[in-house]
Amino acid sequence: MQDDIVRMDINVIVTYCIPLAFLLLFFASYRINRTNLVAGLLLSCCLVSFFGIVFIQAYASNSPAAEIFIAFVMVLIFLLFAFGAYILVAFLILDTVIMFRKERRSFKHAFTLVLAAILLLVTIAPHVTDTSRWPYIMLMIIDSAYGLVVFYLLHLTQFTVSMILCNLSRPRRDQDYIIVLGSMVRHGKVTPLLARRMDTAISFYHRQKAEGTPPKLVLSGGQGRDESCPESEAMRIYALEQGIPDDDILLETRSVSTLENMKFAKEVMDRDSSGKLYKCIYATNNYHMLRAGIFARKAGLQISGIGAKTAWYFLPNAILREYIAYLNIHLKLNIAFAAASMVFGIFILPAIITCLT
Repeated sequence: MQDDIVRMDINVIVTYCIPLAFLLLFFASYRINRTNLVAGLLLSCCLVSFFGIVFIQAYASNSPAAEIFIAFVMVLIFLLFAFGAYILVAFLILDTVIMFRKERRSFKHAFTLVLAAILLLVTIAPHVTDTSRWPYIMLMIIDSAYGLVVFYLLHLTQFTVSMILCNLSRPRRDQDYIIVLGSMVRHGKVTPLLARRMDTAISFYHRQKAEGTPPKLVLSGGQGRDESCPESEAMRIYALEQGIPDDDILLETRSVSTLENMKFAKEVMDRDSSGKLYKCIYATNNYHMLRAGIFARKAGLQISGIGAKTAWYFLPNAILREYIAYLNIHLKLNIAFAAASMVFGIFILPAIITCLT
């Protein structure tokens, strides 16, 4: 009897080594690089494996408390699958309505509405469509497309988790530079969105100044076709109005993309530091932190950032736009993956099933 208990304890310990291993890998990955989806995936695997083990052990224990716990979890799962998609669709539609009321109506503000339409199509179409007379190849195409949509919805979830993790970084107040990423300006003045980026950088500037030498603000942004001046010039005026000395401001006026923001800002810092080693961070909006960090690494900057808060109604649409922009970074890879998935689902998987049956 005692041997069985000892053996059971060892099995329990070994089983919990699975989520522990994922947790350790998560910390290692997060420490090395916070600007990819690996850390988010490892954390998700840790949580799923941990709660999965807890559920299995509760099911095997046959205790009254465990039965209540299992029943509670099963009810939650049922509600999630039965109504979760519809609740999410309702929220996305409501968010779109609020966006249109508070911001100007445009397609870039309607990504939440597009996602709501996709979720409705995926959820309702199988229940209202009679597919009994459809050709077999058409059914396989639809099933493959359905699987691809589910995959990218899960991928979007991982992207959101990784974005949240990226925002948890707290840079030390010993920086030499803060790169403030530009955004559209109107009539030569910063927009509220860009002002929040500036305010976040300026707040960090003052906190570090209170402890010692303040960092220099590297204001990065060129002039778009519909802008009357370079974004960095408008940002400089805003910084001066907020009490930042002109000597603590550096301008980068050529960039027209986030990658160029990082590349050209690095050139400015390299010149200003006369080739000496320096520490820097970047300031942008919280939803933009992950992708900005990816481009910082592409530009040769191993740095973290500080994210400005975003209005709650603006955040869902902004995350969707960021996700699409993230997919565009690896556009060829995503096209190849989608094509391979469709070929596998339409031709290879049916052949495997036929062979097995």
